[in-house]
Amino acid sequence: MTDLTVWETAPFNATIDHILQRYHNVHRAQLAELVPLAEKVATVHAGSFPAEIAALLAHMQDELLMHMMKEERMLFPMINQGAGRGASMPISVMMHEHEEHDQAIARLRELTDNFTVPAEACGSWTRLYRLAEELVNDLSDHIRLENDILFARVLAS
Repeated sequence: MTDLTVWETAPFNATIDHILQRYHNVHRAQLAELVPLAEKVATVHAGSFPAEIAALLAHMQDELLMHMMKEERMLFPMINQGAGRGASMPISVMMHEHEEHDQAIARLRELTDNFTVPAEACGSWTRLYRLAEELVNDLSDHIRLENDILFARVLAS
């Protein structure tokens, strides 16, 4: 868990720049590696690997890429232009999507037994679980930063 308190008083544009660099860019790279790796592990270990993991990660990638694009093209420019409470509708949409991301995270934790690597796992399977856990931790911090700090501050401004 990352200490997010520094963002409680930072200018909105600095917080948004941090989100873009630390989370949006990182998630794109994480998912670009995770999805093909999950498909590979699902193919090689068809009898023992939960196939739903690969499908879930692909779905998470699609949803997250669309979500981040909406923030980057619509919401973040509104915030940087001083929209304040005028951004409440897009913020509520993003927060609803965050709930859906949290549900996907919970399902991924369930399918992987909280990222417990099975005894029979090969190096790729082990790497997949480590990378998936890293994505989940980063995404959880990302959602907290937006919901609890950035969006709350914008709506109060």
